[in-house]
Amino acid sequence: MATPHPEEIIVPTAPFHAVIDVFCFVDDLEAAVAWYTERLGSSPTLTAPQLARFDLGGSRLTVHLADEFNTGGPAGCVAYWDVEDVDQVTADWVGAGAIAHRGPKTIMTGERLCHLLDPFGNLIGIRQAPKARAADDRASGRADRSET
Repeated sequence: MATPHPEEIIVPTAPFHAVIDVFCFVDDLEAAVAWYTERLGSSPTLTAPQLARFDLGGSRLTVHLADEFNTGGPAGCVAYWDVEDVDQVTADWVGAGAIAHRGPKTIMTGERLCHLLDPFGNLIGIRQAPKARAADDRASGRADRSET
């Protein structure tokens, strides 16, 4: 196994780690699932009345029904960055002028999520792995590698 060159070594910048999940908000979940299934060549790995998740080799694409918080269109995608503690990052960012737009909240998978609206109108998603999963991610090195 070759040793990577120093410029090839990716060092995470705290508190953000890899982008883990990109949410796209849609008006027609059934049509979106069909369209993405065709484009991605695979079916969702998780479905619920409000969303469908596709696993994409280390990251995920989740299509979610548009609601009172997020609509579809150019502003309809939210990229999530892994963080160690959603509540701490939320408190830090809100203290610096951001707004907790959606969350923080724990979802059905045990993940803790929050959408933060920065002072410039940009939506940033942060995600904390479920307790058991967080330890597995750190042990495998997943939490420390950059994936687009």
